This record gives sequence, C-alpha cells and structure tokens, in this order.
Amino acid sequence: MVLVDLSLAFNCVNHQKLDRKLQEEFGFCDAARDLVASYLTNRTQLVNMGSKKSAKRILADGTPQGSCLSALLFTLYINNMPEVLRCQYHLYADDMQVYISGPAQDVDRMINVLNEDLKAIEEWTAANNLFPNPGKTQAIIFSKQGSITPQSKISFCGEIIPLSKEINNLGLKMDCNLKWKAQVNDVTKKVFGTLRVFRRFAPVLSIPTRMKLMQAVIVPFLTYGDAVYVPGLSAQLKDQLHRSLRAGIRFVYNIRRRDSTGAVRNTILGRDLMQHYQYRINCFMRGVFYESHPEYILDLLQKCHSGRTSSFIIPRNNTSSRKSVMIAGALSWNALPIEVKNKPTITSFKKALT
Repeated sequence: MVLVDLSLAFNCVNHQKLDRKLQEEFGFCDAARDLVASYLTNRTQLVNMGSKKSAKRILADGTPQGSCLSALLFTLYINNMPEVLRCQYHLYADDMQVYISGPAQDVDRMINVLNEDLKAIEEWTAANNLFPNPGKTQAIIFSKQGSITPQSKISFCGEIIPLSKEINNLGLKMDCNLKWKAQVNDVTKKVFGTLRVFRRFAPVLSIPTRMKLMQAVIVPFLTYGDAVYVPGLSAQLKDQLHRSLRAGIRFVYNIRRRDSTGAVRNTILGRDLMQHYQYRINCFMRGVFYESHPEYILDLLQKCHSGRTSSFIIPRNNTSSRKSVMIAGALSWNALPIEVKNKPTITSFKKALT
C-alpha cells in the first residue's frame, strides 16, 4: 500500500479546469457553474503583522478551506484520476491510497504494477496543477508472515519511497503485521496526556463537568476507528485500553490510583468497554447489512438467501481472518436475535442492543 501525499492540495485546484470538469463530467448547467465560479473567484488574501498590512493579492487557484464545499469541490476535481490506475484505491478528500494484494512470492511483480500507477499519478497531477510530495508519501507491505524485503523499490516522482513498518492512515496507526500495538499505544498516549492536562484543573471542576470532558474528549480517543482494529487485538492490548478508561474514571470521580473503580466503571459508556466495542461493531454491521456503507465494503460479504434469518454468509476463514471486522462482525451480527436485526431504524436498533 502507498499513501500518496499531495502538497497544499486544496490550494492548487485550477478554477478553469474545475469548471470544465463540472460541465463535461458532471453535467452542471451554466447557472450552477456560474454559482461555483462566483464562490471561487475574486478572493483575496493579505498578511497582517502588528500594525502593518501587506497589499492584497488575488487568489487565482484553490478552494476556500474550512468550508463544506471545499472538500466536495476537490473531490469532484480529482474524480477522474482513478481512470489512470490499475491497482485498487481509496480517495478521501486529499488523502489517496493505492494498493494491490497477492501472494508474498509475487511482491516484486506487485511493486512494479504499483510503480506504473505512481507514474500515472505523477503525470495526472502534473496535468491538473497538483503537486505530489514524495517526501511525505508512505509505503508499507502488510503480511502475516512478518517483514518482507523485496528486491524491487517503490519509486515516486524520481524518489525511492522507503518501506515503513508502521504508517499513519487517516489517524490509525497500522503496522505491517496488523497487530495494532502502535495504534493502542497511540490511544493510550493521547488519553493519559490529556488527563494530565485535565488534572491541573480538577480542584475547580465538578463531577458533571469532568464527566462531560471525559465523554467529549477522552472517549473519542478510545472509539475512533475501533471497529477496524479492536477485533484483532490481543488480550494484553485490550487490557491496555481498559487501563486507559479506568484512568479516566478515576479522574471523573476523584478515585485514588489503588482504589477500585468497579462501582462506577459502567457510568461513562453505559456498559463495559469491550461490550461497548461490540455494540459499535454491531451498529457498523447493521450498516453493511442494510447497505448504507460504501460499495467496496458491501462487496466483502453476502447475505443469506433466506430473508427470514437476516444473516450473512460467513466466508471461509482462518484464525487470522477471524480477527477482521468483516468476519468477527458478521459472526456477531448473525448471533443477534432476529427481532433486533429487523428493527426498522438505527435508533430503535441501538435501543434494542442496550
């Protein structure tokens, strides 16, 4: 997998090329294109330092960052880029992943295919006024066999991209064996680092205020991307997450380090941490079953032909694949009572799980 980095991507969108794409690729009418043009053009910027201001400069390119439209317009701008790719890909705003899979013995062939796609990306970005940043581009080989050292090198924009043992992919720390130790360590670091800051103000914070801080700041650290990595965690790493939550509980209720948190351990999430992860995985799988997730996720599983069970067909799997959310999640979904799976809304489904 290669995570391609683009330098200042939103700032480099060419207005004329975007306008042409809106017309030719998406069928925007003249009035709609004029509206987009009025939003993008005649914007200016200046530098303000103390009492001095620079002259205003017109921004000839780019989309206004911080707006909802900015990411959407950029997505429309790069929508045709995958046409030049042979490998699989994911695009999320200006984050681009290109990947290919196969047997370990074919790793050099796969790298050659990746290099062809990276060359195509280089040419496409040059034609569309975007600037790849090979210095921040990351590459990794995932393998259950451990670290693989191929003979071929990954090359992008004339630079060799070194293989990393772990990468940061949309905020998730992914290691080459998908053991998720780096991810859990990162979560733990964020939780304890934030709690150290909170404790400075603990004497003036009421328990309800501490609870709000815990739920608004600490809990998102524990739950971001949880469906992806929690099913594959070892018992040791799960215990590490438990310790992080218990540290937050001690902050909320001012419980000393060696005292038990058992009496209040479920007050933060309404349930045990691992039960909460299972709850969230079931919610994710409901989205898969009722087809509210992207197509590339839906294609990973098939529903049973009998609609009476509202279940998934479990693919052939082994110990390793059972740690993936799609297998572990499908097994968990299939085990739910039929009346829970058939709840008509996500709200009623969540209530039935509680």
